[in-house]
Amino acid sequence: MQMQLTPGSVKDHYDTFLAGHYLWMAGGFEANAGRNRDFFTTHNIRPSRTGRAVDLGAGCGFVTIPLAEAGFRVIAVDFCRPLLDELRGHVHSPVEIIAGDMMDFPAWAGRRPEVITCMGDTLTHLPDAGAVRNLLRQCNRELVQGGRFVLSLRDYSGEPEGNVAIIPVRRDADRIFLCRLEYSADAVVVTDILFSRISGTWERSASGYAKLRLAPARVSEMMEEAGFRINFLSAENGMIIFLGVKSD
Repeated sequence: MQMQLTPGSVKDHYDTFLAGHYLWMAGGFEANAGRNRDFFTTHNIRPSRTGRAVDLGAGCGFVTIPLAEAGFRVIAVDFCRPLLDELRGHVHSPVEIIAGDMMDFPAWAGRRPEVITCMGDTLTHLPDAGAVRNLLRQCNRELVQGGRFVLSLRDYSGEPEGNVAIIPVRRDADRIFLCRLEYSADAVVVTDILFSRISGTWERSASGYAKLRLAPARVSEMMEEAGFRINFLSAENGMIIFLGVKSD
């Protein structure tokens, strides 16, 4: 069975439910930004041509801020205004912030970046494989020759027994965050569940949306079709990271 994804439902989920808990749920700003700082240092991602970088799905700045710290002039694109407000609180150098859908290409095109990033599972929010191909081609067109594209996404290609998994994500004395994953042929329905202790009583809230299932091999093929040479590929803790270079 094929599932039709609705991108608007992803935005609604972030705006009305997830954004208010995102930093806590993800483990805090410094831990996430630190991992990206280390990645950029390891792969020598620093300004060398135009000095511009585009961060697609920038959120609260886990990638944008390390890029800015490395010396890039960053264009940060995201549809979730509450998360962009968090990003503004971490900015200490000029960053151009665009509140909008990354698939609205004219909003961020024409900057001649030498680096484009699309990290943190942002790619799986797209409605279908055709949209993924269109985005990868656009990124390749925008990059200067030899420019680099960093992509990360969660690997949902495997499937649990019974097609449903419940994952404990984070907890503290007053909050418990769980994630329920229900698999179909080409999508995963994600239900985020939050238990909050309020005045001594536990209260439950939940919200759901859908993500694409994209196998790493399929993403590799799409990137190569779009004109990227893959220089680095890693898989760790269920997260796949690609580093592609715009081919000559």
